[in-house]
Amino acid sequence: MLRKKRNWGFFLFCVVSLSCSPDQGYTSYQTLPAEGFGSEAIVFEILEDYFDQKPQNLFIRLRNDNDYPYSNLFLICSLKAGKDLILHDTLEYAMAAPDGTWLGSGFTEVKESKLWWKEGVVIPQERPLVIEIAQAMRSPGAAAGVDVLKGIVAVGVSIEAKQ
Repeated sequence: MLRKKRNWGFFLFCVVSLSCSPDQGYTSYQTLPAEGFGSEAIVFEILEDYFDQKPQNLFIRLRNDNDYPYSNLFLICSLKAGKDLILHDTLEYAMAAPDGTWLGSGFTEVKESKLWWKEGVVIPQERPLVIEIAQAMRSPGAAAGVDVLKGIVAVGVSIEAKQ
């Protein structure tokens, strides 16, 4: 009897959690070629108007596998609305814990990370809305950047309403 009550309670919890989930906003991914993340920026162009004038949170989404050779990642990210540059940031993210285990979620060798970019951005009405993401990695001791960054299999963006 107790087991049936627990199962029923778990089921009810799942239904309530799913039915009350907040609006997911905009999410888009681009799968990268087998060679890796090159030196050219990845471009996301948003033509539709998904956003009201309330503050939004911006996230970078990455999927990496075991071929990624570093424990961190440097990205250069920009947001443009029409012809105006709204944001331009150089960002650093940890990709692995100090013991070498990958951060992120996933049960296979591919891990997915949802990384903060900006909080509370009011998205302008001008279109197109363009997000560009470029990698800015360098090997230790090297002055030149890495031409092709192996191990990043997909790059994405999310724009979600600030809760």
